[in-house]
Amino acid sequence: MTSSESIGHGTYGLTRWSVPGPVEAIPVLLYQRLDLAGPKAAVIHYHGVKASKDTHVSLSLIKSLADAGFLVALPDAPGHGERPGGPRLLDRVRENLPHEFCADIEQAADEARSLLDWLGARPEVDPSRVAVIGHSMGGYTAAAVAMRARERLAACVCIAGSADLAHCMERTDGIAPGKGGPLDRSLDVETQERIARIDPLWHPERFPPLPLLLLHGEKDTWNPCATSQRFASLLEPHYAVAPERLRLVVVPDAAHWPLHTQMVEETVEWLRRFV
Repeated sequence: MTSSESIGHGTYGLTRWSVPGPVEAIPVLLYQRLDLAGPKAAVIHYHGVKASKDTHVSLSLIKSLADAGFLVALPDAPGHGERPGGPRLLDRVRENLPHEFCADIEQAADEARSLLDWLGARPEVDPSRVAVIGHSMGGYTAAAVAMRARERLAACVCIAGSADLAHCMERTDGIAPGKGGPLDRSLDVETQERIARIDPLWHPERFPPLPLLLLHGEKDTWNPCATSQRFASLLEPHYAVAPERLRLVVVPDAAHWPLHTQMVEETVEWLRRFV
């Protein structure tokens, strides 16, 4: 059963939904311009670790997408926000960041088809024009979703995260040891096996011809831009027939957070072009 609550008014509409999922209900916000006619292209936005749909709905990126005519769906990541595991999130991250990070990505990828089915059935959405985007953990999630559901998507944008999870977990200083992070960064067997399933680094052939934009800050220390650069180099041979559908942008002087203005502009331009 799907439930909803209207929490927006005026030019912009914001509604809160609970969408049936294969494991548990998926809390989702829908944000859109009410004065722009539909059916609209839709974008699913995946947030980063320790964030939530409610902390990200106010981002300039979300408003820019709505102003460009997109309906934006913002789900809470598994273990975050209104999810059952949300209250213990910080404890789980401190205990084992790699395990939590990768488990949440995989569950979100498992839920993607249910979310796409629900979104595509909405009368204000054009189901042939749906994209996924994400930042940090959400970027990895968007890539994992695209890897599994490429045929359902019109485009994908990964910001500050897409592939090479093991390198990210080894190098991140976003949740560093002694600063709210785990003292032991080693990957347990379960996490190693999960990375082999969900990390797009090992499956570049699954992406083309999907239009894929990778954005990364040159000064990102939470997830070094080398992760996106390595992924792009592996993707290039697979996009040889349509190289215009793959783009990597490393933004000079940009950190992991907050989102650089160029990243917002590149995202909106890419989605306008392909969705």
